[in-house]
Amino acid sequence: MGTPVDYAGIRTQLKSLLNADARTSGARIYIEEEPQIGLPDAGLAIAVFSLNRSAIASQPASFGRQTIYNLRTALWTFCFSMESHEKACELRDTLLGNLELVLMENRTIGGKVASSWLDGGEIFSARHPDTGIFVAAAETVLVSEVRAINT
Repeated sequence: MGTPVDYAGIRTQLKSLLNADARTSGARIYIEEEPQIGLPDAGLAIAVFSLNRSAIASQPASFGRQTIYNLRTALWTFCFSMESHEKACELRDTLLGNLELVLMENRTIGGKVASSWLDGGEIFSARHPDTGIFVAAAETVLVSEVRAINT
């Protein structure tokens, strides 16, 4: 027996935290899915994807029955505007800042991880060539310390 890392539980808790906080609750939250249909209709969206995990290199020998991982999760903010490129970027920057604040306030993701911290991410903006809708997006990489324990 043992205690595996609850990867799905971590993502579910992230969604719950984002939906419950007024700073991010106005965005549609997508978990491990490509939000393609109707995404511009949402106006604001946050998409959560597991990226990878890596074992911490310097684990004590006494930890032979457990492994500590750094779990990397990408949270993408997408903001759309018919008005202008600048408006889409303003919406993105506000949602991105609020997302970061929510994550910083919840370092254990509701007790699902030992600790977590932010590790940057990509930022871009564009205009959809067919619809003319402006989109601005930003990635926030969340690194979480998790443990798998074999008893």
